[in-house]
Amino acid sequence: MTTLAASQAHARRSGMAVEGCNGCHTGGAVPDITIDYSPKNPGAGEAVTLQVQIRSANINAGGVYLLTETGRFSPINGQGTKLIDEHQLVHDAPKRASGGVVRFDAQWIAPGAPGGVVVKVWALAANGDNSPRGDGASSADTAFAYGCTGTTYYLDRDADGYGDSSAPRVDCTRPADHADRGGDCDDYSVNIHPGQEEACNEIDDDCDGEIDEELAVTTQYEDADGDGYGSFFGATVTAKCPPEGYAPSSNDCNDRSPDVHPDAPEICNLADDDCDGRIDEGVREVCGVGMCAREASACTPGSCTPGEPTAEVCNALDDDCDGEVDEDPGLCAPGEGCPSGTCSSSSSSSGTGGGTAGSTGSAGSAVASAGSAGGGAPDEGGADSGGCAVDAGAPGGGSPWRLLTLVSPFALLALRRLRKGGTLG
Repeated sequence: MTTLAASQAHARRSGMAVEGCNGCHTGGAVPDITIDYSPKNPGAGEAVTLQVQIRSANINAGGVYLLTETGRFSPINGQGTKLIDEHQLVHDAPKRASGGVVRFDAQWIAPGAPGGVVVKVWALAANGDNSPRGDGASSADTAFAYGCTGTTYYLDRDADGYGDSSAPRVDCTRPADHADRGGDCDDYSVNIHPGQEEACNEIDDDCDGEIDEELAVTTQYEDADGDGYGSFFGATVTAKCPPEGYAPSSNDCNDRSPDVHPDAPEICNLADDDCDGRIDEGVREVCGVGMCAREASACTPGSCTPGEPTAEVCNALDDDCDGEVDEDPGLCAPGEGCPSGTCSSSSSSSGTGGGTAGSTGSAGSAVASAGSAGGGAPDEGGADSGGCAVDAGAPGGGSPWRLLTLVSPFALLALRRLRKGGTLG
Protein backbone atom coordinates (compact mmCIF):
# COMPACT_ATOMS: atom_id res chain seq x y z
CA MET A 1 0.00 0.00 0.00
CA THR A 2 1.35 3.45 -0.84
CA THR A 3 0.26 6.99 -0.11
CA LEU A 4 -1.55 9.02 -2.73
CA ALA A 5 0.75 12.01 -2.26
CA ALA A 6 4.09 10.21 -2.47
CA SER A 7 6.58 12.16 -4.56
CA GLN A 8 8.23 8.92 -5.70
CA ALA A 9 6.02 5.85 -5.84
CA HIS A 10 7.43 2.75 -4.21
CA ALA A 11 5.52 -0.25 -2.93
CA ARG A 12 5.19 -0.23 0.86
CA ARG A 13 5.99 -3.71 1.98
CA SER A 14 5.02 -2.96 5.59
CA GLY A 15 1.62 -1.48 4.61
CA MET A 16 0.07 1.92 5.17
CA ALA A 17 -3.32 3.22 6.30
CA VAL A 18 -4.67 4.76 3.10
CA GLU A 19 -8.19 4.90 1.69
CA GLY A 20 -7.37 4.04 -1.92
CA CYS A 21 -4.27 2.98 -3.81
CA ASN A 22 -5.43 3.97 -7.29
CA GLY A 23 -3.35 7.15 -7.41
CA CYS A 24 -0.08 5.25 -7.20
CA HIS A 25 -0.78 1.72 -8.37
CA THR A 26 -1.96 1.76 -11.98
CA GLY A 27 -1.90 -0.32 -15.10
CA GLY A 28 -3.13 -3.55 -13.60
CA ALA A 29 -6.57 -5.14 -13.57
CA VAL A 30 -8.94 -3.93 -10.84
CA PRO A 31 -9.30 -6.79 -8.35
CA ASP A 32 -12.55 -8.23 -7.00
CA ILE A 33 -12.81 -8.01 -3.22
CA THR A 34 -15.10 -10.20 -1.15
CA ILE A 35 -15.60 -9.96 2.61
CA ASP A 36 -17.04 -12.74 4.70
CA TYR A 37 -17.55 -13.02 8.46
CA SER A 38 -18.33 -15.74 10.99
CA PRO A 39 -20.52 -16.27 12.95
CA LYS A 40 -23.34 -14.82 10.84
CA ASN A 41 -25.38 -13.68 13.85
CA PRO A 42 -22.82 -12.59 16.43
CA GLY A 43 -23.85 -11.52 19.88
CA ALA A 44 -22.85 -8.36 21.69
CA GLY A 45 -19.25 -8.66 22.89
CA GLU A 46 -18.56 -11.72 20.69
CA ALA A 47 -15.44 -12.18 18.53
CA VAL A 48 -16.05 -12.25 14.76
CA THR A 49 -13.59 -13.65 12.20
CA LEU A 50 -13.32 -11.50 9.07
CA GLN A 51 -12.07 -13.02 5.81
CA VAL A 52 -10.95 -10.74 2.96
CA GLN A 53 -10.20 -12.26 -0.46
CA ILE A 54 -8.53 -10.30 -3.28
CA ARG A 55 -8.94 -11.82 -6.77
CA SER A 56 -7.21 -10.69 -9.96
CA ALA A 57 -5.86 -12.34 -13.11
CA ASN A 58 -2.41 -10.80 -12.74
CA ILE A 59 -2.10 -10.89 -8.95
CA ASN A 60 1.15 -12.19 -7.48
CA ALA A 61 0.85 -10.48 -4.07
CA GLY A 62 -1.72 -8.46 -2.20
CA GLY A 63 -2.07 -5.91 0.54
CA VAL A 64 -5.04 -4.80 2.64
CA TYR A 65 -6.26 -2.02 4.95
CA LEU A 66 -9.37 -2.40 7.19
CA LEU A 67 -11.24 0.41 8.91
CA THR A 68 -14.27 0.52 11.23
CA GLU A 69 -15.76 3.02 13.64
CA THR A 70 -16.93 0.70 16.39
CA GLY A 71 -15.68 -2.40 18.16
CA ARG A 72 -11.98 -3.29 17.89
CA PHE A 73 -9.72 -5.26 15.58
CA SER A 74 -7.34 -7.98 16.72
CA PRO A 75 -4.64 -9.49 14.44
CA ILE A 76 -4.57 -13.24 13.87
CA ASN A 77 -1.15 -14.88 14.06
CA GLY A 78 0.33 -15.88 10.74
CA GLN A 79 -1.85 -13.52 8.67
CA GLY A 80 0.79 -10.84 8.19
CA THR A 81 -1.35 -8.04 9.64
CA LYS A 82 -0.83 -5.47 12.38
CA LEU A 83 -2.88 -2.87 14.28
CA ILE A 84 -2.57 0.86 13.70
CA ASP A 85 -5.13 1.34 16.46
CA GLU A 86 -8.15 -0.67 17.59
CA HIS A 87 -10.19 0.65 14.63
CA GLN A 88 -7.50 0.19 11.91
CA LEU A 89 -5.68 -2.90 10.71
CA VAL A 90 -3.19 -3.15 7.82
CA HIS A 91 -0.94 -5.84 6.28
CA ASP A 92 2.47 -6.12 7.87
CA ALA A 93 3.95 -7.67 4.75
CA PRO A 94 2.53 -8.46 1.29
CA LYS A 95 0.98 -11.89 1.06
CA ARG A 96 1.70 -14.15 -1.90
CA ALA A 97 -1.19 -15.17 -4.14
CA SER A 98 -2.38 -18.71 -4.57
CA GLY A 99 -4.55 -19.53 -7.59
CA GLY A 100 -5.08 -15.85 -8.34
CA VAL A 101 -6.33 -15.15 -4.81
CA VAL A 102 -4.82 -13.44 -1.76
CA ARG A 103 -6.61 -13.99 1.55
CA PHE A 104 -6.29 -12.06 4.81
CA ASP A 105 -8.05 -13.04 8.04
CA ALA A 106 -8.56 -10.76 11.04
CA GLN A 107 -10.61 -10.73 14.21
CA TRP A 108 -13.11 -8.06 15.21
CA ILE A 109 -14.55 -7.84 18.74
CA ALA A 110 -18.15 -6.50 19.00
CA PRO A 111 -19.03 -3.89 21.66
CA GLY A 112 -20.96 -5.01 24.74
CA ALA A 113 -24.25 -3.36 23.70
CA PRO A 114 -26.22 -4.50 20.59
CA GLY A 115 -25.79 -2.45 17.44
CA GLY A 116 -24.40 -2.51 13.90
CA VAL A 117 -21.01 -2.20 12.27
CA VAL A 118 -19.63 -1.33 8.82
CA VAL A 119 -16.21 -2.75 7.96
CA LYS A 120 -14.49 -0.96 5.07
CA VAL A 121 -11.68 -2.61 3.10
CA TRP A 122 -9.15 -1.16 0.64
CA ALA A 123 -7.05 -3.78 -1.14
CA LEU A 124 -4.24 -3.97 -3.68
CA ALA A 125 -3.44 -6.65 -6.27
CA ALA A 126 0.27 -6.32 -7.09
CA ASN A 127 2.32 -7.98 -9.81
CA GLY A 128 5.19 -8.35 -7.37
CA ASP A 129 7.86 -6.33 -9.16
CA ASN A 130 8.26 -3.90 -6.23
CA SER A 131 6.95 -0.98 -8.30
CA PRO A 132 3.46 0.57 -8.65
CA ARG A 133 3.32 -0.28 -12.35
CA GLY A 134 0.97 -3.04 -13.40
CA ASP A 135 -0.91 -3.08 -10.07
CA GLY A 136 -4.63 -2.69 -9.45
CA ALA A 137 -6.59 -1.42 -6.45
CA SER A 138 -10.21 -1.54 -5.29
CA SER A 139 -12.40 -1.26 -2.20
CA ALA A 140 -15.43 -2.92 -0.62
CA ASP A 141 -17.33 -2.98 2.66
CA THR A 142 -19.64 -5.20 4.63
CA ALA A 143 -22.27 -4.40 7.25
CA PHE A 144 -23.88 -6.61 9.88
CA ALA A 145 -25.62 -6.40 13.24
CA TYR A 146 -24.56 -7.92 16.54
CA GLY A 147 -26.81 -8.74 19.47
CA CYS A 148 -30.00 -8.53 17.37
CA THR A 149 -31.52 -9.75 14.09
CA GLY A 150 -30.75 -6.44 12.39
CA THR A 151 -32.47 -4.34 9.74
CA THR A 152 -30.92 -2.74 6.67
CA TYR A 153 -30.90 1.07 6.57
CA TYR A 154 -29.48 3.46 3.97
CA LEU A 155 -27.46 6.62 4.35
CA ASP A 156 -29.80 9.56 3.66
CA ARG A 157 -27.64 12.63 3.21
CA ASP A 158 -30.42 14.96 2.01
CA ALA A 159 -33.03 13.75 4.55
CA ASP A 160 -35.72 13.15 1.90
CA GLY A 161 -36.71 9.74 3.31
CA TYR A 162 -34.81 7.76 0.65
CA GLY A 163 -31.22 6.62 1.13
CA ASP A 164 -28.29 5.74 -1.06
CA SER A 165 -28.52 2.03 -1.91
CA SER A 166 -24.74 1.89 -2.29
CA ALA A 167 -24.30 2.84 1.38
CA PRO A 168 -26.33 0.31 3.39
CA ARG A 169 -25.98 -0.31 7.10
CA VAL A 170 -27.40 -3.14 9.19
CA ASP A 171 -28.34 -2.17 12.73
CA CYS A 172 -30.70 -2.90 15.60
CA THR A 173 -32.33 0.56 15.34
CA ARG A 174 -32.26 3.15 12.59
CA PRO A 175 -29.10 5.27 12.91
CA ALA A 176 -29.15 9.03 12.54
CA ASP A 177 -29.01 10.32 8.95
CA HIS A 178 -30.37 7.02 7.61
CA ALA A 179 -33.64 5.99 5.93
CA ASP A 180 -35.65 2.78 5.81
CA ARG A 181 -35.78 2.92 2.00
CA GLY A 182 -33.01 3.03 -0.59
CA GLY A 183 -33.13 3.86 -4.28
CA ASP A 184 -32.19 7.56 -4.14
CA CYS A 185 -30.32 8.32 -7.36
CA ASP A 186 -29.13 11.73 -6.08
CA ASP A 187 -28.74 11.68 -2.32
CA TYR A 188 -27.60 15.30 -2.27
CA SER A 189 -30.89 16.74 -3.61
CA VAL A 190 -34.07 16.64 -1.56
CA ASN A 191 -36.11 17.07 -4.76
CA ILE A 192 -34.81 13.88 -6.39
CA HIS A 193 -35.90 10.48 -5.10
CA PRO A 194 -38.31 7.63 -5.97
CA GLY A 195 -41.92 8.82 -6.05
CA GLN A 196 -40.99 12.43 -6.79
CA GLU A 197 -43.15 14.09 -9.45
CA GLU A 198 -41.28 14.39 -12.71
CA ALA A 199 -40.57 17.98 -13.68
CA CYS A 200 -39.51 19.37 -17.03
CA ASN A 201 -35.86 19.95 -16.18
CA GLU A 202 -33.84 17.31 -18.09
CA ILE A 203 -33.31 15.47 -14.77
CA ASP A 204 -34.48 12.04 -13.66
CA ASP A 205 -36.50 13.39 -10.71
CA ASP A 206 -38.18 10.09 -9.77
CA CYS A 207 -35.10 7.84 -10.15
CA ASP A 208 -36.72 5.49 -12.66
CA GLY A 209 -33.94 5.83 -15.24
CA GLU A 210 -35.95 8.12 -17.55
CA ILE A 211 -35.83 11.89 -17.99
CA ASP A 212 -38.90 14.13 -18.34
CA GLU A 213 -41.01 11.10 -19.27
CA GLU A 214 -44.79 11.22 -19.63
CA LEU A 215 -45.01 15.00 -19.42
CA ALA A 216 -48.07 16.34 -21.24
CA VAL A 217 -47.86 18.87 -24.06
CA THR A 218 -49.37 22.05 -22.64
CA THR A 219 -49.62 25.75 -23.40
CA GLN A 220 -46.49 27.72 -22.54
CA TYR A 221 -46.75 31.48 -21.96
CA GLU A 222 -44.32 34.22 -22.89
CA ASP A 223 -42.10 35.18 -19.94
CA ALA A 224 -40.66 38.56 -20.93
CA ASP A 225 -38.87 39.26 -17.62
CA GLY A 226 -37.48 35.72 -17.15
CA ASP A 227 -38.83 35.21 -13.63
CA GLY A 228 -40.38 31.82 -14.45
CA TYR A 229 -43.95 33.16 -14.67
CA GLY A 230 -45.61 33.98 -17.96
CA SER A 231 -48.18 36.60 -18.89
CA PHE A 232 -51.70 35.83 -20.07
CA PHE A 233 -51.43 38.68 -22.56
CA GLY A 234 -48.17 37.54 -24.21
CA ALA A 235 -47.43 35.06 -26.97
CA THR A 236 -48.05 31.33 -26.44
CA VAL A 237 -46.70 28.03 -27.77
CA THR A 238 -47.63 24.42 -27.11
CA ALA A 239 -44.76 22.24 -25.91
CA LYS A 240 -43.81 19.52 -23.44
CA CYS A 241 -41.29 21.80 -21.76
CA PRO A 242 -41.27 25.61 -21.95
CA PRO A 243 -38.80 26.93 -24.54
CA GLU A 244 -36.40 29.74 -23.71
CA GLY A 245 -38.42 32.85 -22.82
CA TYR A 246 -41.59 30.93 -21.92
CA ALA A 247 -43.13 29.60 -18.71
CA PRO A 248 -45.92 27.11 -17.93
CA SER A 249 -48.02 29.64 -15.98
CA SER A 250 -49.82 32.81 -17.06
CA ASN A 251 -50.35 34.56 -13.71
CA ASP A 252 -47.57 37.16 -13.75
CA CYS A 253 -49.26 40.49 -13.09
CA ASN A 254 -46.22 42.49 -14.24
CA ASP A 255 -44.17 40.66 -16.86
CA ARG A 256 -41.77 43.57 -17.13
CA SER A 257 -40.39 43.19 -13.60
CA PRO A 258 -38.60 39.98 -12.47
CA ASP A 259 -39.26 40.96 -8.84
CA VAL A 260 -43.05 40.80 -9.32
CA HIS A 261 -44.70 37.40 -9.60
CA PRO A 262 -47.03 35.15 -7.52
CA ASP A 263 -44.22 33.80 -5.30
CA ALA A 264 -42.41 37.10 -4.75
CA PRO A 265 -42.22 38.44 -1.17
CA GLU A 266 -44.46 41.42 -0.49
CA ILE A 267 -42.52 44.54 0.43
CA CYS A 268 -43.72 48.02 1.39
CA ASN A 269 -43.46 49.84 -1.93
CA LEU A 270 -47.03 50.73 -2.89
CA ALA A 271 -47.06 47.84 -5.38
CA ASP A 272 -48.64 44.37 -5.58
CA ASP A 273 -45.44 42.33 -5.51
CA ASP A 274 -47.05 38.87 -5.17
CA CYS A 275 -49.88 39.38 -7.68
CA ASP A 276 -52.68 38.66 -5.18
CA GLY A 277 -54.61 41.85 -5.90
CA ARG A 278 -53.53 43.55 -2.66
CA ILE A 279 -50.85 46.18 -2.05
CA ASP A 280 -48.40 46.11 0.87
CA GLU A 281 -50.57 43.68 2.82
CA GLY A 282 -49.04 42.62 6.11
CA VAL A 283 -45.87 44.69 5.67
CA ARG A 284 -46.91 48.23 6.57
CA GLU A 285 -46.37 49.54 10.09
CA VAL A 286 -49.29 48.96 12.48
CA CYS A 287 -49.75 51.14 15.57
CA GLY A 288 -52.30 51.30 18.38
CA VAL A 289 -54.18 48.51 20.13
CA GLY A 290 -57.78 47.37 20.16
CA MET A 291 -60.17 49.53 18.15
CA CYS A 292 -57.42 52.13 17.84
CA ALA A 293 -55.16 49.87 15.74
CA ARG A 294 -54.36 51.44 12.40
CA GLU A 295 -52.12 50.60 9.42
CA ALA A 296 -49.70 53.24 8.21
CA SER A 297 -50.79 55.20 5.16
CA ALA A 298 -47.24 55.23 3.76
CA CYS A 299 -44.06 53.15 3.91
CA THR A 300 -41.99 55.78 5.69
CA PRO A 301 -41.28 55.25 9.43
CA GLY A 302 -43.52 57.26 11.73
CA SER A 303 -46.36 57.58 9.22
CA CYS A 304 -48.74 55.53 11.34
CA THR A 305 -51.32 57.30 13.55
CA PRO A 306 -53.51 55.29 15.95
CA GLY A 307 -57.27 55.91 16.16
CA GLU A 308 -59.06 57.69 19.00
CA PRO A 309 -60.43 55.60 21.87
CA THR A 310 -64.16 55.63 22.64
CA ALA A 311 -66.19 54.70 25.69
CA GLU A 312 -66.16 50.99 26.49
CA VAL A 313 -69.44 49.20 25.67
CA CYS A 314 -70.46 45.55 25.94
CA ASN A 315 -69.44 44.25 22.50
CA ALA A 316 -66.37 41.99 23.01
CA LEU A 317 -64.13 44.76 21.66
CA ASP A 318 -61.47 46.97 23.21
CA ASP A 319 -63.25 50.29 22.56
CA ASP A 320 -61.10 52.41 24.89
CA CYS A 321 -57.85 50.90 23.55
CA ASP A 322 -56.34 49.95 26.90
CA GLY A 323 -55.64 46.34 26.01
CA GLU A 324 -58.69 44.99 27.86
CA VAL A 325 -62.13 44.02 26.59
CA ASP A 326 -65.48 44.93 28.24
CA GLU A 327 -63.68 45.59 31.51
CA ASP A 328 -65.47 48.75 32.75
CA PRO A 329 -68.28 48.54 35.34
CA GLY A 330 -71.80 49.66 34.48
CA LEU A 331 -71.76 48.47 30.89
CA CYS A 332 -75.14 46.75 31.39
CA ALA A 333 -78.31 47.31 33.42
CA PRO A 334 -78.31 46.44 37.14
CA GLY A 335 -78.34 42.69 37.65
CA GLU A 336 -76.79 42.01 34.23
CA GLY A 337 -73.26 41.18 33.18
CA CYS A 338 -71.27 41.17 29.97
CA PRO A 339 -69.69 37.71 29.80
CA SER A 340 -69.44 37.34 26.02
CA GLY A 341 -70.06 40.70 24.41
CA THR A 342 -73.80 40.75 25.17
CA CYS A 343 -75.59 41.98 28.28
CA SER A 344 -77.37 39.16 30.08
CA SER A 345 -78.68 38.29 33.51
CA SER A 346 -75.83 37.62 35.86
CA SER A 347 -77.80 34.95 37.83
CA SER A 348 -80.58 32.52 37.00
CA SER A 349 -82.24 29.44 38.47
CA SER A 350 -83.89 26.49 36.76
CA GLY A 351 -87.15 24.77 37.77
CA THR A 352 -89.59 22.30 36.27
CA GLY A 353 -90.39 24.52 33.30
CA GLY A 354 -86.83 25.71 32.75
CA GLY A 355 -87.88 29.39 32.78
CA THR A 356 -85.85 32.33 34.02
CA ALA A 357 -86.54 34.81 36.76
CA GLY A 358 -89.50 37.06 35.96
CA SER A 359 -91.20 34.64 33.52
CA THR A 360 -94.61 33.04 33.98
CA GLY A 361 -95.27 29.34 33.71
CA SER A 362 -96.69 26.26 35.44
CA ALA A 363 -96.60 25.70 39.15
CA GLY A 364 -93.08 25.26 40.35
CA SER A 365 -91.61 27.57 37.71
CA ALA A 366 -88.95 30.02 38.78
CA VAL A 367 -90.39 33.35 39.89
CA ALA A 368 -89.07 36.66 41.12
CA SER A 369 -86.49 36.20 43.81
CA ALA A 370 -86.35 37.93 47.15
CA GLY A 371 -84.84 41.37 47.02
CA SER A 372 -86.49 42.41 43.72
CA ALA A 373 -88.13 45.85 43.44
CA GLY A 374 -90.98 45.98 45.98
CA GLY A 375 -89.08 44.16 48.73
CA GLY A 376 -91.32 41.06 48.88
CA ALA A 377 -90.72 38.40 51.50
CA PRO A 378 -88.13 35.79 50.74
CA ASP A 379 -90.76 33.10 49.97
CA GLU A 380 -93.23 35.46 48.33
CA GLY A 381 -94.05 34.10 44.89
CA GLY A 382 -91.27 31.56 45.23
CA ALA A 383 -91.21 27.97 44.12
CA ASP A 384 -92.48 26.83 47.55
CA SER A 385 -95.61 28.97 47.36
CA GLY A 386 -97.29 26.57 44.95
CA GLY A 387 -98.98 29.51 43.17
CA CYS A 388 -98.44 31.51 40.00
CA ALA A 389 -96.35 34.61 39.68
CA VAL A 390 -98.78 37.54 39.48
CA ASP A 391 -96.53 40.56 39.08
CA ALA A 392 -93.15 40.11 40.65
CA GLY A 393 -92.12 43.64 39.82
CA ALA A 394 -95.15 45.46 41.28
CA PRO A 395 -94.88 47.28 44.62
CA GLY A 396 -95.93 45.03 47.46
CA GLY A 397 -95.25 41.90 45.44
CA GLY A 398 -98.43 41.97 43.21
CA SER A 399 -100.78 44.16 41.18
CA PRO A 400 -104.41 44.54 42.46
CA TRP A 401 -105.68 44.78 38.87
CA ARG A 402 -104.16 41.38 38.03
CA LEU A 403 -105.90 40.00 41.16
CA LEU A 404 -109.23 41.42 39.99
CA THR A 405 -109.04 39.46 36.73
CA LEU A 406 -108.54 36.28 38.69
CA VAL A 407 -111.54 36.69 41.07
CA SER A 408 -114.09 38.26 38.67
CA PRO A 409 -115.41 34.91 37.30
CA PHE A 410 -116.33 33.80 40.81
CA ALA A 411 -118.13 37.10 41.46
CA LEU A 412 -120.26 36.70 38.33
CA LEU A 413 -121.21 33.14 39.28
CA ALA A 414 -122.40 34.25 42.72
CA LEU A 415 -124.44 37.08 41.17
CA ARG A 416 -126.36 34.64 38.89
CA ARG A 417 -127.26 32.42 41.80
CA LEU A 418 -128.62 35.34 43.75
CA ARG A 419 -130.83 36.37 40.80
CA LYS A 420 -132.24 32.84 40.43
CA GLY A 421 -133.09 32.69 44.06
CA GLY A 422 -134.95 35.98 43.90
CA THR A 423 -132.68 37.61 46.33
CA LEU A 424 -131.98 40.46 43.90
CA GLY A 425 -134.92 42.31 42.31
